[in-house]
Amino acid sequence: MSIRVVTYNIHSGVGIDGQQSYKRIGEFLAAREVDVVLLQEMDTRPAERDGDQDIEDLCAGHFSQLVSSPAVASEHGWYGNAVMSRFPISFNQTIDVTHEGRQPRNIQEAIVQTPSGPLHLLNAHKGLKRIERSAQFEKLSSHLKRLEMGQAAPLLVGGDFNEWQIFSKLLRRVNRLLTPHPVGATFPTRCPIFGLDRLWSGPGMTVHSARVLKTPETRVFSDHYPIEADITIASRAA
Repeated sequence: MSIRVVTYNIHSGVGIDGQQSYKRIGEFLAAREVDVVLLQEMDTRPAERDGDQDIEDLCAGHFSQLVSSPAVASEHGWYGNAVMSRFPISFNQTIDVTHEGRQPRNIQEAIVQTPSGPLHLLNAHKGLKRIERSAQFEKLSSHLKRLEMGQAAPLLVGGDFNEWQIFSKLLRRVNRLLTPHPVGATFPTRCPIFGLDRLWSGPGMTVHSARVLKTPETRVFSDHYPIEADITIASRAA
């Protein structure tokens, strides 16, 4: 069974046209028949909106579950990462990678129970300053080394890594542990020149295609283009 996965920095649902709409993003992802989405920059804090409605709009009657990984919480809602899935999400935790004095950041770790078996996800949003990204990549690498790659569920790592240098030493840390799937520039959507959004896979799956999803809709819906990948999970002997 092929599973369609998207990683998408949705910029709080605010498009380059100035319109805030989770509904149009959710409906677009549903029309693409996406199964699992790694979201960054989801924001339910504005008091003029209802957070439950925000989630419902993003799920668009297509995704059965959305689990959050807040980096910031307020009286009215939260801001951070989230995973949306058509399949049950059996595990969800937040790994804090905040650098002192900088905006809170985290890595969301989740396991999705797909019809082909469990899919292990790491959903990341790294900082804007190189000094904080360096520490955050080190924490990501350390966590990856602790995972039993050959024994655990097949792993997919995605998100907005804010690392624009193609030959970055920070990216090579992850490349040594996982298979990178370079797709090209994703930011800004008006004229994409930086490959900030990235995807890696571990053993136990095949990534049939990975691409920057450039459409008339995604050019407007956020300042980042999403990455879309079609994967299959290898069957395991009983």
